Amino acid sequence: MAVNIDGEMCKGCGLCVYYCPMSVLDISDKMNRKGFSIAGVVDPDKCTQCKLCEINCPDFAIFVEEDEE
Repeated sequence: MAVNIDGEMCKGCGLCVYYCPMSVLDISDKMNRKGFSIAGVVDPDKCTQCKLCEINCPDFAIFVEEDEE
């Protein structure tokens, strides 16, 4: 599983953090070129691949790659 965040697209709105039922994401201290604090993955092992973060991101800055079995 991989949660990918495009830091330059992220505006740090926090919707992905809010909608993640497993607390995989949080707003980090990292800033992009526009000066926004961007979202970051804090606990990738908890991710269930529900894609609620991806679905609710208004800027299409996050996507989840599913595990290949």
